[in-house]
Amino acid sequence: MDRNALSTVGIQLPVLPTLVLGGLPGGADWTGRLLRLGIDVVSSGAQPDTDATLAAVKDAAPYRPIKATGDQARLAEGAWLVETHDQASGGIPLDPAHILVAQDGLQYDDQNDVAAVLLQAVRENPAHWWVAARGLDDCSADDAELALSAMVEGTKLVRLYLTKQQFDI
Repeated sequence: MDRNALSTVGIQLPVLPTLVLGGLPGGADWTGRLLRLGIDVVSSGAQPDTDATLAAVKDAAPYRPIKATGDQARLAEGAWLVETHDQASGGIPLDPAHILVAQDGLQYDDQNDVAAVLLQAVRENPAHWWVAARGLDDCSADDAELALSAMVEGTKLVRLYLTKQQFDI
């Protein structure tokens, strides 16, 4: 995804932005938890989203980039990212070729394991990648939070490493 194109519609992202693909356990009450965990692109947790769930995310996180699951939900104003297999109507589609799945279900529970996997994959061009978790909708809410926390903290470690490498050159 072109960062310049995203910034022209008001979506600002860090290097290796984190997000969740698909739904989360319990449905549409995840925005506050995702903010607390430090996820960069927030969502409702519903699969698929509706206009109401997307509006609730916008109200809860007005300054964060928002992602909708499915192509039915619309925002009255502002831009949002869309996770869909079909052509996104109104939102900006996510490009799966740029998404690195760092947490597939309950794959890792340690941030160092996530960081090791990420660092190997993104070392050459980190600005090209987004970091995602998926497959968490069938586990418990507590397990999903642990998996997301490991992903976020592992991503932060990689960001710090890349920053240190940049300044050591």
